[in-house]
Amino acid sequence: MSLPTSPHDALFRALVSNPARAGALLAEYLPKRVADLLDPGTPPEAVEGSFVDADAARTQCDALFRVKLKTGHQARIYVLLEHKSNVDADTPLQILKYMANIWLREIEGGIARDRLPPIIPLVFYHGQGKWTAARSVAEMIEAPVELAPFLREFAYLLHDLGEVAPLRLSRTPEVRAGLLALKVVHADAIPPEILDQITGGPVAGSEFERHIIRYIAERMNLTPPLLEASLRRTKPDRWEALMGTVAEAWIEQGRAEGIERGRTEGLAEGRTEGRTEGLAEGRTEGLAQGIATGQAGLLLRQLELRFGELPEAVRERVRGASASQLEAWAAAVLVAASLDEVLAARPGP
Repeated sequence: MSLPTSPHDALFRALVSNPARAGALLAEYLPKRVADLLDPGTPPEAVEGSFVDADAARTQCDALFRVKLKTGHQARIYVLLEHKSNVDADTPLQILKYMANIWLREIEGGIARDRLPPIIPLVFYHGQGKWTAARSVAEMIEAPVELAPFLREFAYLLHDLGEVAPLRLSRTPEVRAGLLALKVVHADAIPPEILDQITGGPVAGSEFERHIIRYIAERMNLTPPLLEASLRRTKPDRWEALMGTVAEAWIEQGRAEGIERGRTEGLAEGRTEGRTEGLAEGRTEGLAQGIATGQAGLLLRQLELRFGELPEAVRERVRGASASQLEAWAAAVLVAASLDEVLAARPGP
């Protein structure tokens, strides 16, 4: 299974890392005639490693499963998450290459060349545009009809999550929550009943619950009150702890934005000085300044979402605050009833 390079990848990997969730996903999204062949007494076994090219890892995440069939044979289910905004017309060729790499690894592992297991590629797409790529290599080949018997399809099964109704995503609450989060991540607004299915789906206290909450915090266009209201409805005994996870995610996101901005500003300042010491000094100073700026900007956005337009004096106070003070306010903004209550929060010892 590939290492996550984005929040989408991290959520996908968390979704399929559990054998029960992976089994439910495959049973529901494979064609019935294929799903009926799976041995119900043998859960899918995840195969370590990734087959996605390095240049495609930014927009693709994959997982390979070894499954046993009722016939006694083995098969491989190759699951690919595709989250490009624009559909890649080369997808069938990419998948064919990944399949070849899987078979070559099987041969290296000792499987005879004339005993290769069948591979069933399963593609999940949650980009913003409609899927338009060919579904097989055969569709990409221009050839007269007389050559058709010589062409193999090498088709993949596509599931465009944007076209699946929420309640039809899965009968398993955790699987439905994960797929639903991927489905609506690009939406400008998320209805409360949909958000409740996402926050209420994971088992309370599970690692997958934490993945879902962080994904919501990092990727979805939600205000703290909307998220808090949903958690109060679906996790009344845990909403405060989960909002703490949200605060952690937002603080980390602010730091990351600040680090990137600081790195850019520091390098620019160093180049302007034109000296090695200027470059080092500019990088260090710009990095520290950028971290603080990123945290302050993120906090200002949170305050505006909760309490509306801010007085300029408050803006200046936030921009001039220390990192520890910004973290204290970032935690307080999630539970405070008023702007004054947030600003009264002080850093811990």
